Amino acid sequence: MTKNRLWQTSDSKLNLLVEAFTVGDDYIFDLQLLPYDIKASIAHAEMLHKIGILDQTELNQAKKGLQEILKKWKKNEFIIEKNQEDGHTAIEQYLTENYGEVGKKIHTGRSRNDQSLVMIRLFMKEKLLEIQDELNKLIKLFKTKSCKNQKIPMPGYTHLQKAMPTTVGIWIDSFSSAFDDFDLILKSTIKIIDQNPLGSASGFGIKNLLLDREFTTQKLEFGKIQNNPMYCGLSRGYFENIVLQTLSQSMVIASKFANDMLLFTTQEFNFFSLPNEFTTGSSIMPQKRNYDVFEIMRGNVRVFNSYQNEIQSIVSSIGSGYQRDLQLTKKPFVQGINLCVNTIVLLSEIIKSLQVNEDNLKKSMTSDLYVTNEVYELVKNGKSFREAYLEIKKKWNKEE
Repeated sequence: MTKNRLWQTSDSKLNLLVEAFTVGDDYIFDLQLLPYDIKASIAHAEMLHKIGILDQTELNQAKKGLQEILKKWKKNEFIIEKNQEDGHTAIEQYLTENYGEVGKKIHTGRSRNDQSLVMIRLFMKEKLLEIQDELNKLIKLFKTKSCKNQKIPMPGYTHLQKAMPTTVGIWIDSFSSAFDDFDLILKSTIKIIDQNPLGSASGFGIKNLLLDREFTTQKLEFGKIQNNPMYCGLSRGYFENIVLQTLSQSMVIASKFANDMLLFTTQEFNFFSLPNEFTTGSSIMPQKRNYDVFEIMRGNVRVFNSYQNEIQSIVSSIGSGYQRDLQLTKKPFVQGINLCVNTIVLLSEIIKSLQVNEDNLKKSMTSDLYVTNEVYELVKNGKSFREAYLEIKKKWNKEE
């Protein structure tokens, strides 16, 4: 059977250049997201049975066929062809080829945009919950490492110059505190996106078919129905942008940590180190140990921001109804999510293995770090801050 597009009649043709240009690599990313499309399709089929569109035999056939697709997908045996445009078409055509009439009925009450919305929403929710779980592990690791090193002295820096004394524990805890606050933002974002768009069809609902959206909401374990069908359509790309804006905060924290580590692992500092398995070498200098991992982590925040900016640029340039531009938000969204997950998981491994070089830290605690303390000793004895500041400054300049 020829794999035609769902909208295409047998005698219509599409210019191959137009096909390649409009489909792009969307069908490739649909293959990655296929399990979520299958999950939503099973819930939709059960709902269609509940409202009398599918009989029991057809429901059984639909569920059997959808499970077959999932098994094939797990074995890398299910293919989405470019001329099918997307995974939704591939699913429907597989069911029609193998189970006949039920394949022609499975699209009842939904559009491909509807399918894409719920597929991405399920992926979005699952990944955010995964990130939250990994984040909680990371925060615990930071806090444990902070407690173990709470009393080890460490220079504090401003303008990349020694400033005042602090401790390794306080430095490490600053990152766990930042991730604690990020967790609050993440929880709010999960609550916002936890809405079921399935049943919004092309963005206007279907007035003469009473879909049971409460049923699919429960089946798919969404927090609530996304009631306004036009808002469902508007949230395509908009929710993706919200999610990446939220996750960008974790990437910023990771980048700041990477920056610090690049400085503090240099031979001149050598405050911290990692086992050799975390470093790379040079092709010409045998002695080199390079902390490339932190350079890539630092650079990845810019890559991540490019994904978020790409989505924001697309969604802010079009109106509220579905337009094909929205297809282009899928790739940067999936890439951004994967990059964030990988970064948080990697950070956990780094913190677990982080070695604190106590001797070097203690040697770095030079007298200049304590000059401000002298100012406040004078303040405690009744001098004004500015008078004490100038007195100690003059003394320090002479000693220098």
